[in-house]
Amino acid sequence: MTIVVRKAKEKDMLPIQRLVAKAGLRDEGIDQSIKSFLVVEDQEEQLIGTVGIEQYKKNGLLRSLVLDSPIWNAKLSLEFLQLTLKYAEEQHIEMVYLCAKGTNALFHQLGFREVAKKDVPSAVQSSPHFKRNAKAETKVWACELLD
Repeated sequence: MTIVVRKAKEKDMLPIQRLVAKAGLRDEGIDQSIKSFLVVEDQEEQLIGTVGIEQYKKNGLLRSLVLDSPIWNAKLSLEFLQLTLKYAEEQHIEMVYLCAKGTNALFHQLGFREVAKKDVPSAVQSSPHFKRNAKAETKVWACELLD
């Protein structure tokens, strides 16, 4: 199984929005930050995954992480998240945050730790995505990226 991870282009907007909506997530703001998205394609060049990385100086916020294909398994998901974090590191991001309901073993494997919402930098807290998603039932995770 061959997959390709690449930076999103303008032409990917609608497929990304469809993928995100199909996963039951909100697609607000994707059009403003399409250049900060990565996409995953299968060998037929169909979009089967995406993630956005909003950058706030040395901090990043992962958003709209969707993996939608029968081929996804824990190994591929882990590899995609590792590539995502490597890409964030290349953008000089030192700390990555994400909002998620419940606990995900993959996040722990990658070094994410739960943090209090009040400890998230104000620039990240001011993100419309963070404001919409950092609800009472949502946990905030952080991962330090080391050079």
